[in-house]
Amino acid sequence: MFSRIKIFLDIVLIASVSLTLSAEGQKDDNRIVESFTFYHDNPEWQANWMKMGEASASEIGLTLQPVEYETTIYTNRIKVDLPTKRAASLFKWWFGYQAKELVDAGLLEDLGPLWDKIGENYPKGTREAMTVDGFTYGVPLHLNYWVWFYSRSALERVNRNAPETWDEFVEILALCKEQGISGIGNTIGKSRWTSFIVFQELLLHSDTQLYKDLMGGRARYTDPGVVAVMELWKELLDQGYFAPMDITYTEDIPVMLAEGSLAFAPFGDWYGGNLASQGLVSGEDYGAFILPAITPAGEGAVAIEASPLVIGKNSENIDEATAWLEWYSQSDLAAETLWDVFKFATTKNISAAVVQADDPVLASIGDAAANYSEKIVRFWEATPTGIVEVAVDEFNTMLASPNDYMAILDRIDSAAAEVWPEYGVDY
Repeated sequence: MFSRIKIFLDIVLIASVSLTLSAEGQKDDNRIVESFTFYHDNPEWQANWMKMGEASASEIGLTLQPVEYETTIYTNRIKVDLPTKRAASLFKWWFGYQAKELVDAGLLEDLGPLWDKIGENYPKGTREAMTVDGFTYGVPLHLNYWVWFYSRSALERVNRNAPETWDEFVEILALCKEQGISGIGNTIGKSRWTSFIVFQELLLHSDTQLYKDLMGGRARYTDPGVVAVMELWKELLDQGYFAPMDITYTEDIPVMLAEGSLAFAPFGDWYGGNLASQGLVSGEDYGAFILPAITPAGEGAVAIEASPLVIGKNSENIDEATAWLEWYSQSDLAAETLWDVFKFATTKNISAAVVQADDPVLASIGDAAANYSEKIVRFWEATPTGIVEVAVDEFNTMLASPNDYMAILDRIDSAAAEVWPEYGVDY
């Protein structure tokens, strides 16, 4: 009963906070600069978005006012407001099933006409990645591969290079433990969503087809192959190969990678921007690799992620948000600023030579990923949201209580059995 009351009060609180989405003028060098509000769920990026807004103000007299929220509050708030006139004008979202929910509900602006203008600035296939059932809903903030960052100083201490096989990976974990070095930086900390990462990586690189079948409702969470992955995860936890459970991925992990007290941290390649912002040098303090295949059935696949920028259909500032996205997609200054503050080379306006010079690790990830024939959508977007929300909580339980892995799978399976029929899937 308490949890239901708390959820109700949270929603009331979210809905009661007024949003100021109408365009307003602000002084800048004795002229009027139009502004509108932009919402996101990455507090560590707030200063970066301020700089993006400054860049657009300098070129087109239009800036954005970024507002940050913790992910769970953010998700609820956006969904509560989208059907109303308080709808966010421009906001960062997710692709795959996460976007399909909003598209099916008719809550997002059609960006097809915008893409007719900006399409040539993006690599082939980018528009398709931002399209659901023929409806183009977003413009990409980033397109990323999921990799394992590693501390160069930690691997030097155990006299090893980045692993090229699964056996080498496990051997490094054992050697690091002997030296008092934490192995894997994927823990509870302050973050809820990151709990899916190790499950995704172990399953994808153990059996790619099983991963795809599970994401599509053609396999069950209680299938033997999925159970085997949970048993492998449990073994790694039981061996003590994980960092302390209270570390954070935004503050603690960069420090630990830099000082060599942590060996590995699995994230999207966007995480290099976080490391750079805390003073780590690409190629000197850290490197990155795609997790080696655990079995032959897991060869040749890498997880990908895209974060679209989208516009609320009921927003009062659709014109301003659309104009800003057009600038963002075409301007050289926009591309340069995006690279400088985020290290995202999203459009064609940043050359491979610039990426190599500024971030050799990111360049190496792109080169390595080119050898992978299958680019697979990461867990968060690859399966319905109703399953994801249950799974991330259960995976956090796994981190704290690995002996309960079968009960955890049973609970996720029960949620999947309820959700999949809504999508016409006989689970």
